[in-house]
Amino acid sequence: MHILVYGCGVIGSYLVHVLCKAGNDVTVVSKGTWGEVLAAQGLHIRHPLQHKDTVDHPRIARELPEERFDAVFSVMQGCQQRAVLPELARANAPLVILVGNNPKAAETERELLSLTEVPKTVLFGFQGTAGVRAPRYVNCLHAGNGSMTVGGLHRALTAAEERMLTEMFSGSGYGLHPEDDMEGWLYCHAAFVLPIVYESYRYDCDLRDAPVQDLDRMLTAVEEAYGLIEAAGIPIRPRGDEDYFRSKPKMAAMRAMMYVVARTKLGELCATDHCRNAVTEMEWLDAAFEALRAAHPDCKMPAWSAMRRSMPSWEQIHSVYDNAPRTQAPPGSGTEKKILAALAVAGTAALLVHTIRTHQKGETRWLTKH
Repeated sequence: MHILVYGCGVIGSYLVHVLCKAGNDVTVVSKGTWGEVLAAQGLHIRHPLQHKDTVDHPRIARELPEERFDAVFSVMQGCQQRAVLPELARANAPLVILVGNNPKAAETERELLSLTEVPKTVLFGFQGTAGVRAPRYVNCLHAGNGSMTVGGLHRALTAAEERMLTEMFSGSGYGLHPEDDMEGWLYCHAAFVLPIVYESYRYDCDLRDAPVQDLDRMLTAVEEAYGLIEAAGIPIRPRGDEDYFRSKPKMAAMRAMMYVVARTKLGELCATDHCRNAVTEMEWLDAAFEALRAAHPDCKMPAWSAMRRSMPSWEQIHSVYDNAPRTQAPPGSGTEKKILAALAVAGTAALLVHTIRTHQKGETRWLTKH
């Protein structure tokens, strides 16, 4: 199939790799230095958990191609999606799949459809991938062959869409989890992420300083957020996720994950490091959730509110982290090997939340073999 991909960071890079592996004709829109690297040497990905490297050679475009595509993937932070909506609207493709953390999915879909002059189908996806992008390659953490939760804003995939996606990823081993309300799924995901964000900034992006009771308070805050989502009339997704807090095994798994991430160097790599490097995205995610809270002032969230108040202001957070230096160990160095080893363990912990929420017993239906 003829596929166009916007956004080639860690998540987009792995998606491009999978699409190439499945035999698709893939074009990546990539501007700037990274686009030059891709054009010169191909897409080089290191897979620490799988102990392998891959190099793919998608076509690289600097601007939106005029040719027709079967589908377009836009893989980027929710706060960045709006800037590319005019180009996505002009893309000569019947299907647009927006991949990333975006509780403003409904607003994004309305704006995209208002800009397009020809009918388009919009789907939303979330890929459970972590890692870092170096100047010339990507370190990518993924469980198995990777997977994506995908569906419409408030509807399940049609039979035709299921067939198309299955064909698109056929032979790659990549899993597709169909979801019937991606707005609900994305809000629930934000409910899990934001308490970790608040605590990370409170403790200067070092959760090793957080007392155990604060880790438990994170889970209490998540439960309060689920109550808000239900009060807003937004479906809890995956189905049955609202019972999560009444399941001792699942709660035990979540507490274990929180403890490992917070008490070791792993927290810096899989949680707080992202908070350092993506302050604008975290602020945008917080603002989106606060807008939902403002629309439902009677829904009390004491643990959530206390955690949010305990962190510095967004202005202070930006002043600390926006210009902070980012170090990159030289390829092949002992330091890089240690980072890769830590990333491998960190990725396992970071992906645990996504795995627990996606693979609930009796809820998961795979479209592709895994």
